[in-house]
Amino acid sequence: MEQLNQQKPVELGDPVIAPGAYSDDLVVITCKQGQHGVIVDQPLGCRVVLFDWTGQGIAQSDNPQNWHVISEKTECKGELMESAWRQLDMPKEDHYVAFLDDDLCLRTSDINTVLALSRMHHLLAAQPALSLNSPSSREYPWLRQRACTSLHRLPIVENQAPFIRRDLLDLSMPFLVSTKSAYGYDRFALPLCAAELGDWRFAAIDCAPMSHLRPLGSVEQRFSNGLKSKEEELLVRQRLMLAMGFAVNEQDHAQLEHAVAS
Repeated sequence: MEQLNQQKPVELGDPVIAPGAYSDDLVVITCKQGQHGVIVDQPLGCRVVLFDWTGQGIAQSDNPQNWHVISEKTECKGELMESAWRQLDMPKEDHYVAFLDDDLCLRTSDINTVLALSRMHHLLAAQPALSLNSPSSREYPWLRQRACTSLHRLPIVENQAPFIRRDLLDLSMPFLVSTKSAYGYDRFALPLCAAELGDWRFAAIDCAPMSHLRPLGSVEQRFSNGLKSKEEELLVRQRLMLAMGFAVNEQDHAQLEHAVAS
């Protein structure tokens, strides 16, 4: 990160017209029948979709903003992201798509801030910084909110609340397909694809912090495909290695691909 910042500091940027959310940006808020942690303190000028992961639907009274709704039973974040990516019209290449977990507590004004700074600082991907009281702040110390700064550079953007520019999303999503957990997508697919685009600029937005309402809980979960999250992470890594021309254990790779395809 220090080497990257010496070449092209992430703290430097350019003014833009009307900083904030643009109409073609897309924010997908994961929810359980309308239950989520996004606090609406100002309107969002972008498309917003509520993705009900239970598949049981959302009552109109539980969607006071009248946001677009997708209701589909999914097991974890990877399956949900792929489903949204395939179903929804994606924005233009210089616009952003966000995927927010249902246990994230942040404000719509924070979403506007993340999108504004992403544009001004030419970020390929970004996320709100973690507040110090978040249960995840100990596990991800590099994501913690820093005092007296607007943003700080990251090596990876975590899967809990990624804001991803459309060109990076399209390049990286094929390495995620058919997985349930999305493990490995943030740690390997996003940075390697950003490097391929020649613009590895990720940041946590310190002036727009988020907190979690519950601790992480999918690490030891075994999904319907028979795999755990770390096994899916290995598959994502193998797909990337093959794309870069490196050899992988063919037997292990075939078994993992067969599992996610079943």
